[in-house]
Amino acid sequence: MDNPELSFRLRAVPAAVFVDLLREARAPRNARELKAALQERGVPRDDVDAAWRRAQPGVRRHANIAFDTAGHYAWSDRPVPVEPARFTPAAALERILRGRLAAAIKADLADLVRAALRERDVLEEQARATHAGAAQARAALERQIRIDAAKAVAEMAAEIEELAGTAPADVLVDRARGLAKAYELEPIGRVGDEIAFDPDWHTPIGGDLPDGSPAMVIRPGYSWRLGDHAVLLGKAQVTPVQTER
Repeated sequence: MDNPELSFRLRAVPAAVFVDLLREARAPRNARELKAALQERGVPRDDVDAAWRRAQPGVRRHANIAFDTAGHYAWSDRPVPVEPARFTPAAALERILRGRLAAAIKADLADLVRAALRERDVLEEQARATHAGAAQARAALERQIRIDAAKAVAEMAAEIEELAGTAPADVLVDRARGLAKAYELEPIGRVGDEIAFDPDWHTPIGGDLPDGSPAMVIRPGYSWRLGDHAVLLGKAQVTPVQTER
């Protein structure tokens, strides 16, 4: 190939010139080595550099050219299997928006984006269903708690009314406390008990009380044992106890 013909082909079909060089070499070559081969044939360096810039995408896409991560190109007598480009949905959308894509590539990228959107819709639907299921379960639990509490009050009211006509007052109190204990309720004091005032557990009636001062329970309170913790349901009502001077 004389220089005029080579120069013409570099201007007209630069990728074909470099593919021919690789076919002749029968060994991997990088871009520097390919350009050096043309310069050895008398092509000016600037012309070679310009030709390579135009040719490089076509060389990479050639069916019989293998390209490795080290930047080497090699001729293959058989077509080289092409590893499909892998994009995230976001990268695929970005490529589509930039435009200037072959129709087949654009279609593949569009399919990838559509698949991602379908997957998003499925995940959103699953999330909504999970949320709805959790809300229903929570509502059912709250309803059952209210039912259990109402049953406890109803049972206690019925028990006390049954005994009211025949049993003395202390029996009624013991029975009420027994029913409360069955539901893990703990009394705070007993009517008539003298205690040391504690604002965390007692409410003063008829005046303020300093911490630790003597007081009498006029109405008990209740707490509920929840594991290792006591939940205050109602403070005991107390009045001051007058100490003798």
